[in-house]
Amino acid sequence: MDLLEYLKCLPIFKNLEPDAAQALTDALGRKHLPAGALLFAQGDPADAFYIVLSGRLRLAVRSAVDLETVSEMGAGDCIGEMSLLTGQPRTATISALDETELLCLEKSAFDRLVEQYPNFLSGLAGQLLPRFQNDQIHLSLHRLFGKLDEALLNELLGKLSWRRLSSGQALFRQGEPGDEMYIVVQGRLRFVVEEQSGGQRLLGEVGAGECIGEFALLARGGTPESRRTASVYATRMTDMIVLSRPVFEDLLCQYPQALLNLTRQIVRQSTAMSHAVPLVEAGTVIALLPARVGQEVGDCAVQLADALADFGPTLFLDPGRFEQLYGKQGAAETPRDNPLSLVIDAWLDEREREHRYVIYEMSPLLDGAGRLTPWAQRCVEDADIVLLVGEAGDDPRPSAVEAALAGSGSRARRELVLLHPADCPAPTGTAEWLGPRASGGASVQAHHHVRRGHAADFRRLVRRMAGKPVGLVLAGGGARGWAHVGVLQALEQAGLEFDWVGGASMGAIVAAGCALDWSSEHLRELAARFSDPKKLLDYTLPYASITATRRITAMLQDLTAGVDIEDTWHPFFCVSANLTKREERLHTRGPLWKAVRASMAFPGIFAPILEDGCVLIDGGAANNLPIDRMRELCPAGTVIGVNLETGSSLKGEFDFGPSLSGWQALLGRLIPFAGKVRAPNLLDIISGVLDSNGRYRFNETWHCADLLITVKVDAYSLLQFDRYAEIIELGYAAAQEQIKGFEIKF
Repeated sequence: MDLLEYLKCLPIFKNLEPDAAQALTDALGRKHLPAGALLFAQGDPADAFYIVLSGRLRLAVRSAVDLETVSEMGAGDCIGEMSLLTGQPRTATISALDETELLCLEKSAFDRLVEQYPNFLSGLAGQLLPRFQNDQIHLSLHRLFGKLDEALLNELLGKLSWRRLSSGQALFRQGEPGDEMYIVVQGRLRFVVEEQSGGQRLLGEVGAGECIGEFALLARGGTPESRRTASVYATRMTDMIVLSRPVFEDLLCQYPQALLNLTRQIVRQSTAMSHAVPLVEAGTVIALLPARVGQEVGDCAVQLADALADFGPTLFLDPGRFEQLYGKQGAAETPRDNPLSLVIDAWLDEREREHRYVIYEMSPLLDGAGRLTPWAQRCVEDADIVLLVGEAGDDPRPSAVEAALAGSGSRARRELVLLHPADCPAPTGTAEWLGPRASGGASVQAHHHVRRGHAADFRRLVRRMAGKPVGLVLAGGGARGWAHVGVLQALEQAGLEFDWVGGASMGAIVAAGCALDWSSEHLRELAARFSDPKKLLDYTLPYASITATRRITAMLQDLTAGVDIEDTWHPFFCVSANLTKREERLHTRGPLWKAVRASMAFPGIFAPILEDGCVLIDGGAANNLPIDRMRELCPAGTVIGVNLETGSSLKGEFDFGPSLSGWQALLGRLIPFAGKVRAPNLLDIISGVLDSNGRYRFNETWHCADLLITVKVDAYSLLQFDRYAEIIELGYAAAQEQIKGFEIKF
């Protein structure tokens, strides 16, 4: 036999250059396999490639759903070439049905051929791509419909087509005719309902092994029911099998069992959507993108992976780690248009299904032309979340890396992580990072401050990124708000961590301290500073208020040391009442002192504050316990509210008529026996108005909290700051009792 001529007749070698074909011929050895002998088993490492010269072989593949596919191979068939190309373990078990003669190419000889003849690899990969696609179609059909008759399966393979969508590309639009059904081989599709208002409502996502578009095919073609009920687009690079209506209907005629399996999937999807359960069981993919070329983020990736491991199986991949697990050196730099890229996509997709979280470190980032490297491009296209990781002290302007990301077409959610030294007292200058990234292609949806080596910071990052943050909300109440310090002490001792923090009035002051990561002991020291009214209250002509509020303003400015809300370790908000626009004002940006100062401007006592031409006063006038606002910020997270139960501010017996002289009321208070006029003072009346409004709002929103801690503080008045120690202990005792048995579930 002329071996060279024989090889040229085989389809996978027909395009080989003469020199490469001769080198291949010289490298081939021979192997004899007796009947019944095993050539290799599924899962064995790939050490050789075989060509059948004579005899018959049995090929058996056992899938993850415990279905075995059996077929035969004979003279001219090739075995194991895909494993040598990809570095992956054997995907089937091969044994001899008859006495069989084989040609054998050892892995070492294969590697030498690839190095000597680069076109040998690309040519071989191009010839094998259709076979790999057929294997993927075969596996996907088994996953969806169960074990199909081999003859029917082979007939289907000739009628199905393959389609690829890039990230963000639409598969079909709502209202279009439905003439095709799709089975996802790898990747992810998201389907949304287009609202008449122009917005979109998310229905769910599907991943590998799931189908989409089957509803339209089950309806008669051309009817309104056969039109698409939602729009579908890819959230990452996605490969699909396409079944046309004629092929689908023919399948159901020949294999009715397929309809039962399909119906079960439809029921599962419908149930998931009705309960707002994500359809995709594959994990979340997080890509770490350094803010500048040359920046190392490996330590951040490792700490992030450690924190995520508490929430589920987590895999961390950088190029070296990927190539080690994948089994092929240099695989990370496989171009996206290389035929073998599809095999890598399938391998990564399988890893994503096995893990709750997959972290990709994107390094190296850019090639010589300023484009994302193949590895970085793959990471971006697969990512659900891109974490832009910057050093807090670096230049905050968007870099060439972000420009390349903006041109990638990625639909991933983008969040900014700023790394700080372990001993950093407080972040600064965050607004300079966020400003250029507020809109457009460089926009980020959230930002995080993380200190190196602080496990709690990474746990907070993980909870927020996963959409499961813990929000703590503190109510207003004047001096009675020091009860929050005792509550915080109890939460610390119970190990209950929180991520967002917000409040109103006095609750805003304590919440600001929490946002700056002050301990309960530090906050107790703050309470002591507030305990002397002489240091806080600078009385003035009672025109807008009885105090000029200069002292409390200076104290707040000193405490926050020029920090903006964007600079706090824990994301922070507070509320005030906008009298100009007659609405609640939510403060999430700008100077921290100013937001707190507006939120605690109790009418009549502290002067209002002017911002953007609007007059702002105490947040208790609008929303004294803004747990509804926290629920908006943490829709799927855990909200803990701390309510201060005060009772009525109007206590005692009153006696006054329809007209009331202030001088008579004052005389009645100073000299009780001097007359019958006994009336509430202005502070009591204003406090009563705010309490009434707060109670009404609380009755509407209390259900927004997963845990509501109530501290009964009606024994103390609004301005009894000197009794802070008693009030703190009251909050501590109440919280200790009410948090027993409470667990945060993720």
